[in-house]
Amino acid sequence: MMSKAKPAAALTANGLRAIIKQALDEAIEASRKQTKKAPDNYYKATERRLYALPDLKDKVAKDKQYLQDLIDHGLQSHSKDIVRFQRTGRRLSSEDILEALIRDTKAKIAADEHEINLIEDALKPLTNDPYFRALEGKYFEQKTDEELGKEIPCDPSTVRRNRGRLVHRVAVRLYGVDAV
Repeated sequence: MMSKAKPAAALTANGLRAIIKQALDEAIEASRKQTKKAPDNYYKATERRLYALPDLKDKVAKDKQYLQDLIDHGLQSHSKDIVRFQRTGRRLSSEDILEALIRDTKAKIAADEHEINLIEDALKPLTNDPYFRALEGKYFEQKTDEELGKEIPCDPSTVRRNRGRLVHRVAVRLYGVDAV
């Protein structure tokens, strides 16, 4: 009887490892596909990343709250998150599923924080530029060029031109020589 209990415990631990490995493999493959689909126009890609920055920061805050709720309260009895960790023929304990969800959520937070850090590091050297407000206002506050022209005091076309110059600099910092 004791020999039968060991393989079942090993199967559960191995099953959990297999599920975690499969989730990681799927994430890596999705990342590779996204990289292959990266646009040739690095300016537009940089703009998308700049527009996404405030939303990424909000998402990280919500994911951290979700992680804390998982740690404090455990799984909800009918959580939709556990479905992808349950496979036919495998029975995982709620502790194993909870551990997998915590690891998965931590990985998502780490990936989002990495993206935030990349963008913020690319923006840091540009903060002293007199037209940095044009970039900041457009992408983070959704202000128009006319509104920014009144703030900076300059013509809206000057706002557009200098914002374009700064976005190109950010693109080079994010994508390297490919963005030149």
